[in-house]
Amino acid sequence: MIEISVKAGHAHKQRDDAVVLPLLDGRKLTESGRALQEATDKTLPSFLRKFDLSGAFGESQLLYDVEGTFSQRVMLVGAGDEKKLTLQKLRVLGSKVARELNKGGARDVSLYLPELAVRGASITEKIQALAEGVWLGLYTFDKYKSKKDENKRALRSLVLMVPSRRDLDAAESAVARARAIAAGTNFARDLANEPGNVCTPEFLGDQAASMAHKKLKVNVMDKKAIEKAGFTALLAVNQGSAKEPRFIVLDYQGGKKNDAPVALVGKGLTFDAGGISIKPGPQMDEMKFDMCGSAAVLGIFKAVTDMDLPINLFGVIPATENLLGAAAYKPGDIITSYKGINIEVLNTDAEGRIILSDALAYAAEQKPVEIIDFATLTGACVIALGSHATGLLGTGEKLKKGLKLSGDYTYDRVWELPMYDEYQEQIKSEIADIKNIGGREAGTITAACFLSRFVDDIPWAHLDIAGTAWNMQGTEISAKGGTGAGVRLVLDYLQRKAN
Repeated sequence: MIEISVKAGHAHKQRDDAVVLPLLDGRKLTESGRALQEATDKTLPSFLRKFDLSGAFGESQLLYDVEGTFSQRVMLVGAGDEKKLTLQKLRVLGSKVARELNKGGARDVSLYLPELAVRGASITEKIQALAEGVWLGLYTFDKYKSKKDENKRALRSLVLMVPSRRDLDAAESAVARARAIAAGTNFARDLANEPGNVCTPEFLGDQAASMAHKKLKVNVMDKKAIEKAGFTALLAVNQGSAKEPRFIVLDYQGGKKNDAPVALVGKGLTFDAGGISIKPGPQMDEMKFDMCGSAAVLGIFKAVTDMDLPINLFGVIPATENLLGAAAYKPGDIITSYKGINIEVLNTDAEGRIILSDALAYAAEQKPVEIIDFATLTGACVIALGSHATGLLGTGEKLKKGLKLSGDYTYDRVWELPMYDEYQEQIKSEIADIKNIGGREAGTITAACFLSRFVDDIPWAHLDIAGTAWNMQGTEISAKGGTGAGVRLVLDYLQRKAN
């Protein structure tokens, strides 16, 4: 990660490789731009006309050797209509500037975007958003390229310029938060982007174990321990794989000793071929991303530990592959879950809810204050919401309300779907307690209805990240591949809860 710091000072006095100034609609300069214009004998207007800059959002232009400045470059970045600016737009601008300058040879940069006005946002919120945008935007996954693109003039440091020295302490704290949040998100992205032959259940367990900390205990159960504990639903899904499963438990004690924890549960399907109900061949390679729920949980624990958040957190990850070995579980099988509920299997590709049944029941036994689960659970959610919002379902009204608030704030957005009692009828089985699919109608909802049978009366929220966990086109703040969906969302929720 490049180094980001904060400072106060005038743009024309900076001796960096580049000074970045915002430009508003109608070629309007902000305070730093106007000060630089005065210091450079008003040369900026001629540049604006020469390059036909309007200030439209996302527009940018590098100016070299601007007379009267000490910096090698001045970069003008379009911020659009200041009345329409949001924290997400600041993240996008931070990402855009970092990407462009990283390619352009500027190593040390001063950024004056914090002076932009965002309605209702403090200077520290703007600093955090910009820093997040920079670190998230610069993320790449090139681990397996034998010849890496070595940019010897890559961006090395970035200074976020604040209006007053009085803002420095709070701004430094905001950068520290952004660093932890971005590191957690990018860790989740790294795990998601690993190929299935590397990111096995054992690998996930090793990654979790490596996070152990004086406040974070990690227990990784192997197959023998899983059998002894009675996680029979997980074992059933694992039958077709040559790779042993893992059941990962994380216990972070940052709050008061006797406070009930928030429980996080993440689906850890390290590769999902669908089992006997095999998936179509096209894009099956993307089924390495079926463990993005577990990646989100591990990314959150990493960030919470880095931030030393004063909260108790309990995590559970069931990890396995879903393949077609000779012993693979079959359509028509009936399996018993850890909770004792018997499940009729009608489709082996609806395996995520099966392994989550054991994890949710185990989490519920710990008597947490609430449970949040993350899962790339249903294609139906992709059809319903596309790639722009995570599906939200559950039983905890206050919890869901808090997640919606955090989703809007972080732009890691959620959209709630209903869970009327009538939907439960679709998963009734004639020969067992429940069946693992409820038919074509309301697939995302009936999957959540299945999960609801395993959380007792604990407030619970289910995040179906099937449409948001990865994006093969990339986004404004994410490279192609894993996005880290859910990490920033729930970290913001936990910070609000802790405070």
